[in-house]
Amino acid sequence: MTALTVRKQHGAFVLDSGAGPRAWLRTTGWTWRCGEIRTDAGLWTVEPTDRRRIGVTARAEHGAAVRLDPSRSHVPGPGGVTRWAPGRCGGELVRDGNLLAVRLPGRAGGPIRVDVTGEWAELDLVALTACFALLTRRRQRTLVMMAVISTAGGGHVG
Repeated sequence: MTALTVRKQHGAFVLDSGAGPRAWLRTTGWTWRCGEIRTDAGLWTVEPTDRRRIGVTARAEHGAAVRLDPSRSHVPGPGGVTRWAPGRCGGELVRDGNLLAVRLPGRAGGPIRVDVTGEWAELDLVALTACFALLTRRRQRTLVMMAVISTAGGGHVG
């Protein structure tokens, strides 16, 4: 198993394997509706595929390279069916006995842990796409909670 860490640095989430920065994820707006991933292979646009932010894609000008969705996922490289199972504090991507498990920190701003078992093509891209998938859902929950609190707090005690 390989352990990777994603840390927030200078407005980006940087993937680090212990040997220095490898790739980064940067959002293009405060709502986390869109972002960019930079790897050695190039620049990718990452965004949710639906309103609830259950699925996400990472794409370049030639089309989607990564699609994470509980009902239909695709990652680069050969292999069988890929399964994406997002949760509240993490998610798991499984293909042919290979596992990529992402764990979000309990507090905002803490490091994200990515445990990798087996071989994954374009590992940096796949790992950061999974991080974006979980972080965009967390941001949506935060925004919904803020909206509910602001409307509930609109009344006054007479």
